[in-house]
Amino acid sequence: MPQLATRALGTVEINPAENIQFPDGLFGFSDVREFALLGERPDSPFKWLQSTARPDLAFIVIEPHLFLKEAYRPVLMRSDLEQLKVEKVEDCTIYLIVTIPRDHPEKMTANLQGPILVNTDERIGRQVISGDDAHVVRVSIMDQLEG
Repeated sequence: MPQLATRALGTVEINPAENIQFPDGLFGFSDVREFALLGERPDSPFKWLQSTARPDLAFIVIEPHLFLKEAYRPVLMRSDLEQLKVEKVEDCTIYLIVTIPRDHPEKMTANLQGPILVNTDERIGRQVISGDDAHVVRVSIMDQLEG
């Protein structure tokens, strides 16, 4: 299997057939279009969305159902679904980008406003903006788990 150099996990083996194509890239990284979804540990709810072209570019992500108290369903434009080649949001796996402050990991947050949706059958991903005003940029993961 091919190997991928990463800053966070060192060198890891990947299956190119499992890579996710982002035709429009991610917000702020429109030129980076292929990522691998990597798990550091099997028991961790967090994954790394790692660029296959840039070892220095990776995002920590989490599926919302693993920590949110209430169901999360982003409000999308029809064109988002069309580009993902799906009929409805439920046809995708949803990931939220996690921000972990260096000195205060207990203050980690997830971005509900800019979720990443992945059509796992087609291996296509897209970062979108949720049209739900209640979906904020930073929601505390620890507060959700504790409350």
